[in-house]
Amino acid sequence: MTPPRELDWARTRRLALREFGPGDHDALLAMHREPRLRTHLVDDYPMHESAVVRLFLARMAQLYRRHEGLGIWHATLIEPQPVFAGWFNLMPMAERPGEVELGSRLLPLAWGSGLALEGGELLLAHAFERLGLGHVWGVCHPGNRSAQAVLAALGFGALGAMRYDGREAAHYRIDLNAWRAVRNTPRGIRLRRALRPRAAEETHR
Repeated sequence: MTPPRELDWARTRRLALREFGPGDHDALLAMHREPRLRTHLVDDYPMHESAVVRLFLARMAQLYRRHEGLGIWHATLIEPQPVFAGWFNLMPMAERPGEVELGSRLLPLAWGSGLALEGGELLLAHAFERLGLGHVWGVCHPGNRSAQAVLAALGFGALGAMRYDGREAAHYRIDLNAWRAVRNTPRGIRLRRALRPRAAEETHR
C-alpha cells in the first residue's frame, strides 16, 4: 500500500519523506539499536535510549515550525512494499551558524539501492531552488567511504577533516553552480566517476 500522498513532505518514485511524529518512536529506537548503522555515525547522541528519542521528536516538532523547509524527515522506501528506511535531513549546523548541512541515516535494508543519492538530489533541489541557499554542507564519518562516494556523486567538493560535534569528520560543500553542473548528468555516470578514485587507490595498494 502506497503511503498517503497528503502526508508526504516530498517524494520521488521510490522515496517518500514526511515529518517525524510521536508514532515513530519505536521505529527510531529500533533503528538506532542497529549496530551496523551506529558504526558510521559522527555524533554520539544515545538515540538507542527511549527518553532521548522522545526528546528528539519533541525538538523536531518545534524545528519544523521554527525553520520552515529544514528538518529531519522520515524516509519510506515505497517499492516493492512501503518500509521505513531511515531519515534524510537538511539541518542548521550548530558549529557553523547560518550554514545548512545535508545528510541521511539509512538502515542496511536501503544500502546499495541508490536511495541515498536519490534522496540527496531531492533535498539539494529543495535547498537551491526553493530555499534559495547559496551552498550546502555535507559531513560524514571519515571511514564511511560509501557516504563519501554519494557526496562526490552529488557534486560536493571535499574540504578535508574538521571537528564536528567534538569529533573528526570529513567535510564537503556544494554551491549552486556546482549543483547546476551535475544535476542533469545521469546518476550512474556520476556515481562511476565518484567511485573511480577509490578503485584506483585500491589497485595501487
